[in-house]
Amino acid sequence: MALLEENIAYLKDFASDGLDLTVVRAVEFAHVFPSEAEAEAFAKAAAGDGVDVDVLEPEDEVDPWEVAVTIELVPTAGAITDIEIRLETLAQGFNGESDGWGLYDDE
Repeated sequence: MALLEENIAYLKDFASDGLDLTVVRAVEFAHVFPSEAEAEAFAKAAAGDGVDVDVLEPEDEVDPWEVAVTIELVPTAGAITDIEIRLETLAQGFNGESDGWGLYDDE
């Protein structure tokens, strides 16, 4: 299944659970990296206006470093897919990869 179709399915699940997808929400995009240096470099490159970036230290030495990029937006499949592709391409430049996304329900 293509990325856009996957995101459409995820959003349908959220909507069927009663989440209002017509309002601005925090969408977190997770990325993993083999080293702190690569995670920090990606975080610096991903930072910008309206973007919250957190570098998370691994709980275990064998776990990868994680970077959470949170962006406030009305969650549409197109918008999420566009951001996901852009961040995945950026992460690959620092030996990282996407590890999914999620929504925060602030209600």
